[in-house]
Amino acid sequence: MFPSGGNHMVVLIVLIKVKTGQAGATVDHIQKVKDVQNVYMVTGPYDVIAIADIPEKAGFRKLVESIHEFPGVERTETCMSI
Repeated sequence: MFPSGGNHMVVLIVLIKVKTGQAGATVDHIQKVKDVQNVYMVTGPYDVIAIADIPEKAGFRKLVESIHEFPGVERTETCMSI
């Protein structure tokens, strides 16, 4: 449900693959990234999932770049709410 006026936060779900043994340090880094709400270590093809709320789609690139800058991150895949 959207607030009146149609203004709402954009939810990003960032799936993160990290180098072996780097998941804990990566989680610690991502928890400090602005607008990230939750970070989880998970099983499966990805090692970490981050959930973020950003005020507008224009902030998407900056948030993902701040995750990519950490040395343990190998790749990400991002899903954005529509």
